[in-house]
Amino acid sequence: MQVFNAFLRVLRSKFGSAIIYIVLFFIVGIMMTRADSGTSVWEKTKMVMVIEDLDDTPESRKLVEFISEGNVVKDDFTNEDDITDAMYYTMLDYVVTIPKGYAEKLASGQTEGIIESRHMHESYAVANMGMLLDEYVSTVMAYRQLGKTPLEASEAACKALEAKVDVTIAQEEGKTEDAASMMLIYFRYMPYIFLCVIMNTLCPALVAMNKKDLRFRTDCSGLTPQSYTMQQFAASALYIVALWAVFTVVGAVINGVMFSGRLWLAVVNGLVFALFSAVFALFVSEFSPNPNVITAITQIASLGMCFLCGVFVDQALLGGGVLAAARFLPAYWYVRLIRMLNGDIVFTAGEAALCLGIQAGFVAVFVLLTILVHRARYVSAAPRKTAAGSAA
Repeated sequence: MQVFNAFLRVLRSKFGSAIIYIVLFFIVGIMMTRADSGTSVWEKTKMVMVIEDLDDTPESRKLVEFISEGNVVKDDFTNEDDITDAMYYTMLDYVVTIPKGYAEKLASGQTEGIIESRHMHESYAVANMGMLLDEYVSTVMAYRQLGKTPLEASEAACKALEAKVDVTIAQEEGKTEDAASMMLIYFRYMPYIFLCVIMNTLCPALVAMNKKDLRFRTDCSGLTPQSYTMQQFAASALYIVALWAVFTVVGAVINGVMFSGRLWLAVVNGLVFALFSAVFALFVSEFSPNPNVITAITQIASLGMCFLCGVFVDQALLGGGVLAAARFLPAYWYVRLIRMLNGDIVFTAGEAALCLGIQAGFVAVFVLLTILVHRARYVSAAPRKTAAGSAA
């Protein structure tokens, strides 16, 4: 077991470069848990806005009253230039204009251009306001179809849209959905930490142990190449499993969750991606890169994959083209399974198995690529014989 022990010692010497990633990851995990440990209350975002009522009718004033509820309405802007400047410098979020003839359009059933709006910067609040205005107009028109007058329909729409419903979610005693959700958020960021830590430790150790001079001296000893490779593989497997177990256990501790039910799929998901990170490091090490190249590859692979596949930015916010490209990366399928477990998309056992299977397929592909590269390098480095039969 000389190679096994030597490889673990080399790994330990390389582990210092990965400590910063681990410490920061645990700190962020604890901060997320503590920030969400209290009672969460949803509150509507208040928008700073200007409302221009050019119609000045009872119907338009009812709309102004509805929009003003829960927002900050400014009336100290005297001209369009002031409004434009205020929106540019984020002093003003939204401008709603009720054109002349608003009440007449309600009476005739027209909705085209019935309300005009402007904004400078996109945000969830802006999008929500746009949807709220559309919903208001649709609700008014629905009441108009029931025979109400424009003013009666406006009043009824305001009451309908202001209605609130108290919702209570039944949960098992001693178990909260918030804790399980935070655990899944913790797991969602694991691809980044696995790639960074494993690439910065396992890859340099493999490069150091597989230097040609060292391998040639080992091959001249009584240790067979197969035994050398198997001891390296055993040490690498022990390191990967130990690293995965530590991150899994610490995640359960800081989030206060015991694994049960579908959460075990998240645990298996993490193990499969850890294996992919290991075989990717093994593949890169076959080219014997220097430490600077390893660092560059680590940053490109980890950041690029995590941004494209939905680790840092939710997949629901990514464009179709980005997601189409991300499907060719294992992190996409890792995050997709986490989203299914979190309820963001519909969970099915078949698709969960597909996500794990595709990641396992990436592991198999990189194992085959590593074997091919290793054999090609071994053949090119092997001693050649001349025509007379002597070694060249």
